[in-house]
Amino acid sequence: MGEKVYLFMFIDAMGWEILKNRDFLKQELPYRKAVNMQLGYSCTAIPTILTGQPPVVHKHFTFYYYDPQNSPFKIFKYLKYLPKQIFSRWRVRHLLSKMIAKHNGYTGYFEMYAMPFDRIQYFNYAERTDLFEPGGLYPTPNLADLLVEKNIPYHISNWRHSESENIEAMKQDLKRGDIEFAFLYTADLDALLHRVTKDGKEITAKINWYASHIKEIMNLAAENYEDYEMYVFSDHGMTSLAGTVDAKQHFEKLNLKFGNDYVAVYDSTLVHFWFFNNQARRKIMLEAQVLPHSHILNRQEKQKYGIDFSDDMYGEEIILMDPGYQIEPSDMGLKALPAMHGFSPEHHDSKASFLGTNDPEISVNWVGDYFQVMKNKIEKLKY
Repeated sequence: MGEKVYLFMFIDAMGWEILKNRDFLKQELPYRKAVNMQLGYSCTAIPTILTGQPPVVHKHFTFYYYDPQNSPFKIFKYLKYLPKQIFSRWRVRHLLSKMIAKHNGYTGYFEMYAMPFDRIQYFNYAERTDLFEPGGLYPTPNLADLLVEKNIPYHISNWRHSESENIEAMKQDLKRGDIEFAFLYTADLDALLHRVTKDGKEITAKINWYASHIKEIMNLAAENYEDYEMYVFSDHGMTSLAGTVDAKQHFEKLNLKFGNDYVAVYDSTLVHFWFFNNQARRKIMLEAQVLPHSHILNRQEKQKYGIDFSDDMYGEEIILMDPGYQIEPSDMGLKALPAMHGFSPEHHDSKASFLGTNDPEISVNWVGDYFQVMKNKIEKLKY
């Protein structure tokens, strides 16, 4: 029998608004708190959770950033005339993404989404390595680096596997009693919420499914260890669609040439701009001031959200959409989803959740604080 095990379970998009009025493991996980998300998406939050650092340190904010010299998409300058009716399809782009990732030796989550082929050559892609592996966020140390450094027997889920497979793999390790730390990754709730929103009747069944498995995990920990602690947390919530804005149309009517005057990335809720002359900056910023249901992030906001990159890695100027309003079409998808995240962290629907069997002993106000909780528990294993 093992002495003690610390269990951490990540449930993507299990926001506070989803849980606060539900009887979700209130007896088993009495410590409960709403937590501020990191501005961005899961590709921002997960590196933040795994390092305890903001994007300006770990360098992951959104997937695309301006870097034509090192772009893995240079070949697409020759493919931009391919028929859109074929190459705009998700399945075709997914297969191309897999080919590019394999060719370049990328181990992270790599997907082109809906970025136009005549523009993709200007951009590099942030998540080229497996964030969960040792060295995955080099030079910033991540959770796996810490566990290896401290020589802690651990289990970290394989994000490529289904959440059922990941849950079962963790259960098997607990039965053996030879791990002291576990990080369980589950992501299906996020996809479900995007499809049915937080008000969908399917959400209750999914939450109950998680609760059932969490109870089984806790029972296995109790059977195979002298003591255990378990914490369940998320990266963000989910905001239902309130409306759409065709941001591309607003800026492409300005008679500026993409690639010569400026470049832009249109995420679902953010627009990133890089300017190559003063005229382009002036025209775009004047239009940005009147873009509906949005505002331009100021310097103080960039500092607060940890995205004040000195080299403007993710944009010289960034627009954030108001909660519920999505960019349609965007470089992430041609159509808006029934629900989305990536809005203001202060909005109630954005709040993440942190639950535990015990008081974490560390103040948890931001998703990056999860790392400090995990680090504190790891240090206790090597007293």
